[in-house]
Amino acid sequence: MLALFALWWRLSSGPIELDIATPWLTAAIKENLGAGHEVEIGGTQLERDAKKGRTSLRIRDIVVRDADGTIVASAPKAEVGISGVSLLLGRIRAERLSLVGAEMAVRIESDSKLTVFAGSNKRPFVTASAASAPAPSQPIRSPANAERAAGAARPEPPASAAPLAPAAPASVRSSVPDLAALIAWIERLDASGLDGRELTEIGLQGGNLTVDDQRNGKQWTFTNIDLSVTRPKGGGIAVALGSHSLERPWHLRAAMTPGQQGHRIIDIETQKLSTKDVMLAMRLNADQYESDLPLSGRIRADVGPDGIPYMLDGRIVVEKGLIVDLDDPLVRVPIDRAEISLDWDKSRRALVAPFQVVSGGTRITLLAQFESPHDGSGIWGLQISGGGAVLASAPVDPHALVLNRVLLRMRINPAKQRIDLDPSEVGNTDLGIALTGSLDFSGDDPRITLGFASTRMSVAAMKRLWPVTVASKVRAWVVDHVQAGTIERIDISTNAPWSTLKSSGPPVPDDGLLIQLTGHGGEMRPVEGLPAIRDADVNLHISGRTAVINIGRGNVDISSGRKLSITNGVFEVPDTFPKAPPAKVRFRLDGSVPAAVELLSMQRLRDFSGAPIEASTSRGTLTAQVTLALPLKEDLAPGSSLYTVNMDIANFAAERMVMGQKVEAALLKVSANNLGHWIRGDVKMNGVPSVLDYRKPRDGDADVRVQATLDENARSKFGFDLGGVLTGPVPIKLSGRVAANDGDSRFAVEADLTQSKVDNLLPGWVKPPGRPGRATFTLIKQPPATRIEDLVVEGAGTSVKGTLEVDAAGDVVSANFPVFAVSDGDKATLKAERGADGALRVSVRGDVYDGRGFVKSTLTGPANSKQKTDKDVDLDIKIGTVVGFNGETLRGLDLRLSRRSGVITSLALNAKLGRDAPLTGDLRGRGSNGRQLVFIESNDAGAFFRFTDMNSKVAGGAMWVALDPQSADLAPQEGILNIRDFVVRGEAALERVAAAPEQAGGGSPGVQFSRLRVEFTRSLGRFTIRDGLLKGPTIGGTVEGYIDYHRDEVRMRGTFVPLYGLNNMFGQLPIVGPFLGGSNEGLLGVTYEVVGPPSTPVLRVNPISAVAPGLLRKFFEFPGGNAPMPAQSYAEPAGRY
Repeated sequence: MLALFALWWRLSSGPIELDIATPWLTAAIKENLGAGHEVEIGGTQLERDAKKGRTSLRIRDIVVRDADGTIVASAPKAEVGISGVSLLLGRIRAERLSLVGAEMAVRIESDSKLTVFAGSNKRPFVTASAASAPAPSQPIRSPANAERAAGAARPEPPASAAPLAPAAPASVRSSVPDLAALIAWIERLDASGLDGRELTEIGLQGGNLTVDDQRNGKQWTFTNIDLSVTRPKGGGIAVALGSHSLERPWHLRAAMTPGQQGHRIIDIETQKLSTKDVMLAMRLNADQYESDLPLSGRIRADVGPDGIPYMLDGRIVVEKGLIVDLDDPLVRVPIDRAEISLDWDKSRRALVAPFQVVSGGTRITLLAQFESPHDGSGIWGLQISGGGAVLASAPVDPHALVLNRVLLRMRINPAKQRIDLDPSEVGNTDLGIALTGSLDFSGDDPRITLGFASTRMSVAAMKRLWPVTVASKVRAWVVDHVQAGTIERIDISTNAPWSTLKSSGPPVPDDGLLIQLTGHGGEMRPVEGLPAIRDADVNLHISGRTAVINIGRGNVDISSGRKLSITNGVFEVPDTFPKAPPAKVRFRLDGSVPAAVELLSMQRLRDFSGAPIEASTSRGTLTAQVTLALPLKEDLAPGSSLYTVNMDIANFAAERMVMGQKVEAALLKVSANNLGHWIRGDVKMNGVPSVLDYRKPRDGDADVRVQATLDENARSKFGFDLGGVLTGPVPIKLSGRVAANDGDSRFAVEADLTQSKVDNLLPGWVKPPGRPGRATFTLIKQPPATRIEDLVVEGAGTSVKGTLEVDAAGDVVSANFPVFAVSDGDKATLKAERGADGALRVSVRGDVYDGRGFVKSTLTGPANSKQKTDKDVDLDIKIGTVVGFNGETLRGLDLRLSRRSGVITSLALNAKLGRDAPLTGDLRGRGSNGRQLVFIESNDAGAFFRFTDMNSKVAGGAMWVALDPQSADLAPQEGILNIRDFVVRGEAALERVAAAPEQAGGGSPGVQFSRLRVEFTRSLGRFTIRDGLLKGPTIGGTVEGYIDYHRDEVRMRGTFVPLYGLNNMFGQLPIVGPFLGGSNEGLLGVTYEVVGPPSTPVLRVNPISAVAPGLLRKFFEFPGGNAPMPAQSYAEPAGRY
């Protein structure tokens, strides 16, 4: 005892070297392996195995070579046990051998043959054919202990010996030949040892195992593997396999021990054994499906000598895992828990297997019964019934499907390798499913035939029943995009090779698969992020690889009160075989424009549609044909779907649709696709009839073409209120680009000005209606400014070219007209630039300029109060010759004018008029208050009046005009005109009154006047004259009335007083003077009026008035034309001259 304790204490501190035993151990192992192998051992030691609690004899660095010297196996350590019997007989043989820390590799060849390497991949250690199965070479018997010890077979015992169990029917034995052969092979191991002699235990401790499957190129590595194959003392064989891996430990223990009468007792127990490893070990084809499910359980069986089980029971538990299709990621079956119990009924020769599977909210609890052949046909029966199934997508699923009526009947024929599904049913009280079919796996490619028909069910039930492996891509789309509805009927038939139903297999033939479905009240969402289609009538047809869904009608609820109707919808997948099969969709859409606009404005379509209108500011009804092309996959990348929309819109209206303008149309056509949209038709833009062509690319600026005729009202609506300088209709053509966001918009504009009237649209340009005129330019909107480039104005004698820029308020920022000719013969240029102080500085230079239009507009003022004028402006005009009316010209014109806040602050005018008479103008202060007045004077009043077309019959005279400067509010201007020493010629009526003698040759010297003084008021296009006094040596008179340039009308009246000096004396008398003619008239006089256009007025006199003296003449006066002016506060001239 003391020696044993000392040995134990020594082993606890470390191994004991026993190299003296190395030669004996080498010889023992070589004896087990045979003469064809050489064994090399690095050393021997005795150590204690703490894990197993025993002392072991171990060798180091063992190497096994074949006859050629090639290493076939190696290990850093090995544990060896020596047979005591062989040692007594003088032959050293190993009884136990375990490799420690060895690297082993198993290669599965392409023909499924196994090749085992132990520490070397040059020469295999063991090879085995997949097709070969060990078979007994003699009748199976129950060996005795002595027979196992001697290792020799004895003759079969007589009948009086322990009898065999009654023979099972031949049909049963023939159905399980492999099990009997396997038992026979194990019997030989039990009888002769694991090496055919005394070896009772072999194993691998803490080793690594690599499995290389040459069939599919996959490789698995198992680390820290323990393997033990032993022959228990009572007989039989036991296998223990497991892994102590920290990530996922697992264990498998199996034992077969001898029973009575040649029976064998089999006991198999597993703990967390992966199904993936089981399938790998059984060399089952895992190319398509991969399952990683931990298995735990125990199976016990009593197998007779003929291989037929007399007793079998057990329980297997499957823990949480996943079954996936390696070729189709859509096919994923998660398993939360599964449990199956096994019970062999010997009297019925049937295996009863109740089972339960839990996957998410799905729970299946059924009973399977396998019945062995009874009639010698070799056909097994399988029936699944009882219990029921709850199919749900989650533990709490309101649409869970409960199937409480399940009956599946199958016949399994191992000889013909065929499984037939007899007429079966699955259902509940609300729905029923009839099933029939077969699976023929006798050929290289199994063939499956299936018939499936159902009664009415909900869409939720249909999705629960649709197998994940059947048309998985279409099924995935239906599961994700179809929410509700009622299925009237489903018919499914399959007759195709199994490989064609696999995702990685060849395509399904056209007659291999047929699915037909009819439903109503469907609700589906074809594209995520868009509203669902509701109340849809649906018809599904899948034939082979083609899937078609027809939608008879349906509704799309956009928002409260807005709805779109879908009819004639077709969803087609021409080929479901590709990974992301392409799908085609087409349908008709009817509804309101606001609903469609709201749909296009949703996040999913916003980037594609670029809709230029808003739902809240639009109206109309539409009919559209829509087509889509998209791949069937989970996440659609931008641009992966293609669409085309052709739309007709009736009674359409939308605010701010094109260039910020309202668009209306009785019928509008709209086309759209991934590249953009196109709107065209006869429309009203802001109430103006127009022809619109609007094209908006998806990623670019919009192209717009507009044809319209704009009058004053239309131009005002478009923001081109020209204040009366342009009146009448103007046909335009506009084409260009509407920039997105804050970009620059560019338009080419053509305007026909023939039917319009132009009044100083450009300085001095006046054109009546009917005279040809045309303008072309490029309009560039550069917020906040608008630029007009390449401006060309052409007409009768008019040619203007240049550029113009205005700001957001319509004020001129800059202008440059290198060609500025408003009449034939003009040679002038115009430039304008707004300075830092906000004043517009205008410079005009030229040799010749037709100033008739400019002069007339200057005299008459703006056409109306709305006509916009620049309040701050500096004018600098220098022109050699300015052409006026009646052949008169201004020569050497030099005009400088400044205006601030609408009031003239400085004026300097110099020119030559008539016969080199000077014409000057400036601002002068008059009166005690020093008020500024515009003062113009000349020594040739007749030339001035002819130049301005005020009166062509006045000759000579010195004149001056004093006038209030124009104010910012365009208030009427008060002024005085004073002329001295002038002559009026060609006025016959005046000459008759004055009794002027004719000169020799029939000419008339005219009527001379010494003075003319008139007070006037200048308002918008109108001169109102009052208190006019005319004096001369032979005749005098009074005048009042108006000249209205807008109405092209003159209406003045007064009294001519002959012999003015003598006749007027009576009116100067005190008290009676007013009765005798007044201070400005005389005792005798003739009333007159001047009427007609300003250019050619007509003088008419009333000769009867000559007989009415003094006050009585008032009864013979012509009607007055001066209307009362509105009460306003106007500035009065500071003095009278």
